[in-house]
Amino acid sequence: MKAIAVKNIEIEGLGTFKEALERRGVKTEETEASKGLEISPDEFDILIILGGPMGVYEEDKYPFLKQEKELIKQFHEKGKKILGVCLGAQLIANTFGAKVYKGKWGKEIGWYPVFPQDHLEIIYKDEIEVFHWHGDTFDLPEGATRLASSVKYNNQAFRIGNQVIGLQFHLEVTKEDIKNWIEVYKKELQEEGIPEENILATDEKWRRLKIYSDVFIDYFLKL
Repeated sequence: MKAIAVKNIEIEGLGTFKEALERRGVKTEETEASKGLEISPDEFDILIILGGPMGVYEEDKYPFLKQEKELIKQFHEKGKKILGVCLGAQLIANTFGAKVYKGKWGKEIGWYPVFPQDHLEIIYKDEIEVFHWHGDTFDLPEGATRLASSVKYNNQAFRIGNQVIGLQFHLEVTKEDIKNWIEVYKKELQEEGIPEENILATDEKWRRLKIYSDVFIDYFLKL
């Protein structure tokens, strides 16, 4: 199997998903959306759309977002698996007709629990503490099944059939990733009054997140 991951910004990559996929025999490639998206669904089994600081509604400023939504349609029509993370999940929701907008309860940045439902309740059973960094939220697309909620926002994860999954939160990030994010998004943290040490967290949290990531990839590939 082969997976292509679309990066909306250089610092937001596959993270631990890369290792989890390749350990299960999935070859992975990463490409940057801003450099053009000449991707054929016939060449890949899985499309992964990653995160980024832009909004789905900023297509005029970031025209590659339109290309990503077209890719989502093409991969879906070909019966291929699709995974979206954060912005990627919002792009999937929007492609399937749902609205994406600023969350009225404010941004979720840092470590917060999500409450699994449907399939995720089977694989995780109880709430899991995961990493968040988003200000937008979305409505559930028609025909989609909610997979997780948080205290602030109902729609934290969803699936469309057994082919498409969107995750608003981040299972894939590593401690090294977050150190880079802190540098690049430092102004946002200052505006939100969030101390850097709250983001970096403990080694135990990072170990648990990696386990959650691995369990999720196993589920996604068997979906």
